[in-house]
Amino acid sequence: MKFTLGWLRDYLEFDLPVSELCERLTSIGLEVEDFFDPQKKYKNFVIAQIKEINSHPNADKLKLCKVFDGKKELEIVCGASNVKKNMFVALAKEGAIIKPGEKNQFQIQKNKIRGIESNGMLCSEEELGLSESSDGIMELDGSCNVGENFGNYLNEEELFIDISLTPNRADCASVYGIARDLNASGLGKLKQKIIPNIKPDFETKLDLENRLKDSGCPQFSVRLIKDVENVNSSDFIVKRFKNSDLKVISALVDTTNFINIDYCRPLHVFDYDKIEGKIVIRYSKKGEKFFGLDDLEYTLDDGMIVICDDKKIISLAGVLGGKETACDEKTKNVLIESAFFNPDDIAFAGRKLNIISDARYRFERGIDPDSVIPGLELATEMILKTCGGKSGTIVSDGIFKREPNRINVDIINFAEILGISIDKKFIIEKLKMLGCSVESKNQSLVVLPPTWRSDIKIKEDLIEEIARLYGYEKIPSKEMEISKNLGRTTNEIQKIRKKIRTLLVSRNITEIISWSFANEKIEKLLSARSDIIKIQNPISTELSCLRSNLVGNLLTVIKNNTKKYSKNISIFELGPIFTGCKPGEQKDFVSVIRSGNSYQKNWLEKNKSFDLFDIKADFNAVLKVFGFNSSQISFSKQSKDFYHPGKSGSILIGKESIGFFGEIHPEVLDFFSIKEKTVAFEINLTKMMNYHKPKNISKKEIKVSQYQSSSRDFSFEIKQEIFASDLISTIRKIDKELIKEVLVFDNYDGDNIKSGYRAIALSVTIQSDHKTLKDDEINDISEKIVNQINLKFDAKQR
Repeated sequence: MKFTLGWLRDYLEFDLPVSELCERLTSIGLEVEDFFDPQKKYKNFVIAQIKEINSHPNADKLKLCKVFDGKKELEIVCGASNVKKNMFVALAKEGAIIKPGEKNQFQIQKNKIRGIESNGMLCSEEELGLSESSDGIMELDGSCNVGENFGNYLNEEELFIDISLTPNRADCASVYGIARDLNASGLGKLKQKIIPNIKPDFETKLDLENRLKDSGCPQFSVRLIKDVENVNSSDFIVKRFKNSDLKVISALVDTTNFINIDYCRPLHVFDYDKIEGKIVIRYSKKGEKFFGLDDLEYTLDDGMIVICDDKKIISLAGVLGGKETACDEKTKNVLIESAFFNPDDIAFAGRKLNIISDARYRFERGIDPDSVIPGLELATEMILKTCGGKSGTIVSDGIFKREPNRINVDIINFAEILGISIDKKFIIEKLKMLGCSVESKNQSLVVLPPTWRSDIKIKEDLIEEIARLYGYEKIPSKEMEISKNLGRTTNEIQKIRKKIRTLLVSRNITEIISWSFANEKIEKLLSARSDIIKIQNPISTELSCLRSNLVGNLLTVIKNNTKKYSKNISIFELGPIFTGCKPGEQKDFVSVIRSGNSYQKNWLEKNKSFDLFDIKADFNAVLKVFGFNSSQISFSKQSKDFYHPGKSGSILIGKESIGFFGEIHPEVLDFFSIKEKTVAFEINLTKMMNYHKPKNISKKEIKVSQYQSSSRDFSFEIKQEIFASDLISTIRKIDKELIKEVLVFDNYDGDNIKSGYRAIALSVTIQSDHKTLKDDEINDISEKIVNQINLKFDAKQR
């Protein structure tokens, strides 16, 4: 639900900066997902005035402008044709970012343009992100203050807030509803919505039959308006819609969309001259066809509410209008429809046909049934004002009869559930501000919720509302009383997950929890499957299929965080992935991604990027949870396509692959707009549980040899594709009792090394648990090491 600050101010008088307003919205349960912070977006943008204009000595089409920024005069090279002396402009100073967040963003720096240094940039509306295209520099009016941040100049219609609504809050799917809720929280003064009473010019004569008065459509009302002119919407509507992500179509359609967002009243407008005969509201029959406004033909099922004329279905009620009765530039007579539909019926049709619309979004949550006639009056007023015409009387078939739901609640109930005592006067005041009718009887209340709050049904709902408006942050936390006599509460996989979480957090990796759904584009990029698993009725077009790996969501989190916060990120997720739709085709995985630098540069050391050794250390630590050490695992070159070839591999236990690791492929990083080097691993926990054997015995005593150890260094020239781990495994097998440790301490592929080869240096520790080894015994092992490596890997000792 996106709206502008100016739109909200239509109904609420308040004096708060947008950042604090967003905090208040979130605190009352209307979570803010995004908002326009002008001070942040326009950092280093100031209001300036052009004091002098001269020709550029080296370019006919360029001008040299002396611009005053409130403190000093700066020389700016400008090529716009509309610059003039004393003009007020938006100046992007050094460090300002043009079009932040977009692919073509860039930072302003001091540059020489045709030999003359320019100390900034005079901006157009397009460069300021205020329009998709513009011609020339944006001229500010004389009311602006030179030297101020440009953000202060913006009209509140340019500032937007985007909130995420929970399914029960249909009342806040409108700007007026949000204003009403903020007012109930104690913020500002509410301006009551004024509903006009339009005097009709003629009596509407219409053959109308509502067959669902007792079921799916308790009330259906229409009004005919004749002799309209379907013009373009006003600049005010166009600008408000643009900043609220609403599509501008025509004055008639925009009117219904405006009232939908403004007042939470979905409406539909038909071209009356395209309706043929009698209008009937009924349930659909299986196999009927409907051609929607989205230019798609739908095959309907039984039990979907439809609006028909004598020849066709003209609307899928509460979900989508029909193409055959749509308004266009030739429309002269319109029929406005306003109704109350059963939320379950609307949800059924929308889910079955996979249609997502603003009308469905509101109807299926349960809108105010008393808004049917007010919605018609508001639409009539706007259409007459914008498109002209003459209005008829309202025709209705069915009247919604509200059954009052009086809720009894005792004042003590609030303390019993919330754990704190809240003043009775506060409770009554807040309930009334929410629109409730309240009768007080001693320490009991009888509450009648307003028609727009269909989610308030029991006393616990009232208590929740008071807690929300009182402020959850004001309710003190208390320790829970838990019995110490608890039986076994966790199974083995839960214990393993907990150990892995604790381990990875201790390695300075942050856990994320994301949806099990994925973006289709990302899934196609990363999945090895040719047929991705699509969801029939996704909650969002951005989450339209089941994920086949954890890496996609982790990369999305890195992308979103590197844009706003640090570029050095380490995150992990434990969760399911899906290899098919059948039982057993869901697997538990753990995946870690590290991006950027492992530590920041300082006076002692330079930056160091995360690399394969960091990620190998991470997955080795995870495998230790299952009782495996690095000597018990091996690697193969086989990897997934989204890893860098040659810098990735498969993790093996025996011959079974239990995971993958490596650098993320540069093309994948480009897709996510991640500029930093990024490494990752993924381990199949479902497979690993087959290797896990719970043990209740104490750990074995670690024996340390009392005899002297010897260290020998070896350097071999080997082919690039040979893994260091293969050399280590081979050396260990030569004598498992005497060879205690094998470490790689150098890797080189520069000068004096053949193409396709590299030099690798290893340190081998040799020690006996029973005696001090003699030189000839150590030399014998060293000779075996050299012979085995040269023979098995066609290596050459250096």
